[in-house]
Amino acid sequence: MIHRAIYGSLERFIGILIEHYEGKFPLWISPNQIRILTVTEKVTDYAKNVYRELLDSGFRVELDTRNEKLELKSGILY
Repeated sequence: MIHRAIYGSLERFIGILIEHYEGKFPLWISPNQIRILTVTEKVTDYAKNVYRELLDSGFRVELDTRNEKLELKSGILY
């Protein structure tokens, strides 16, 4: 028999963190620390270089090069 009490405690702890930070986690617990959003296709190559450098430095980075308005890209952050 597997006892699930430890899992319940972890679930409650994660729930408390989500409620406390309202989904806007601090850097040490965020899935992505940095998000790079491109404004035009002209800067895509530069954004990719910055992305690679940040990854190599140990940051958790996400690159969004979609051809969408900036409001749509940044609106999904929170």
